[in-house]
Amino acid sequence: MTWRELSAKQLNDLKDPLIIDVRSPGEHEAERILDSTNVPLLSDSERAEVGTVYVRQGELLAKMLALRYISPKIPDIVDSISAMRQHGQAIVVHCWRGGLRSEAVASFLSVVGFDCFRLTGGYKAWRKETIRFLEVTDWPFGVLVLQGLTGTGKTEILKELDKLGMQVLDLEGLANHRGSAFGGVGLGKQPTQKNFEAAIYDKLRIINGGIVFMEAEGRKIGSLNLPKRLLTLITAQPKVLITGSMEVRKTRLVQDYAQQTEEARQHALDSLNKLKERLGGQTVTELNELAQMSKLDEVAERLLVAYYDPLYSKHIALTAPYVMTVSGDDPAQAASQICQFVSSD
Repeated sequence: MTWRELSAKQLNDLKDPLIIDVRSPGEHEAERILDSTNVPLLSDSERAEVGTVYVRQGELLAKMLALRYISPKIPDIVDSISAMRQHGQAIVVHCWRGGLRSEAVASFLSVVGFDCFRLTGGYKAWRKETIRFLEVTDWPFGVLVLQGLTGTGKTEILKELDKLGMQVLDLEGLANHRGSAFGGVGLGKQPTQKNFEAAIYDKLRIINGGIVFMEAEGRKIGSLNLPKRLLTLITAQPKVLITGSMEVRKTRLVQDYAQQTEEARQHALDSLNKLKERLGGQTVTELNELAQMSKLDEVAERLLVAYYDPLYSKHIALTAPYVMTVSGDDPAQAASQICQFVSSD
């Protein structure tokens, strides 16, 4: 039994493949194919040492050193992949550019009887396909954008639309950030830029027609840049205006940020202190004092009135007219109304 080559496009046609990334852990962490599993041939330090030998002493000695590190690991690597594979599941092995690392593991698997593929061109080819899709490919779907002030329930409505079977792209969910000054509180680390783009590609590539619902976003979500073409699309496409009562909006903010760890609460206070230039030192001091007294409803309302609403209201006015306006106080009802509007259009 022998391994076969597989292109990046063909990879997308496989149903639930076991994708094995044999690059080092650091390479995998920085950029990877979504749902791939890292089974490294070399550790980060081993890879660095092999690279140094290659530069200083040449290719032959570098390969000999790599073989010395890899050889004892072969049985465990094969056992690990075998344990992960479900019955009948296709195995796809890749490294950076379809070189010796993926060839070696594909060969090991073939020797013991596993039918597997090697990704032609490796991760580099898959990344090129991702960029081509995001920048060049004609997307076969329309877009309807949810626009509204902070706390009006746009993300909740997207979740309800998803429950109703609609096609949804939750950019803030993929970015692990709520898209505001306090957007990262309690959410942990954001993905890398390339992994964020990979997640967008993975969501959009399987959509073939219809409408995709997404939330209006600016150029950046936290530290991540929105792909330019997607930003242009969001700006140009029809929009639904989501409104909401102050009572419900401030309750949402409190729910988002109140039930957090001490570290996350400190993060929120640090973010608040960065608003001194916009809000003034006195206002920030008062908000900090209210937070310390657990008067979070009042903090939320004052932030909405003094910071969020002035920040976004002008832009919302400039993007009018809207195809419809709906209250987000009840996200399930709002999602139902939007679906009815789309189906009747």
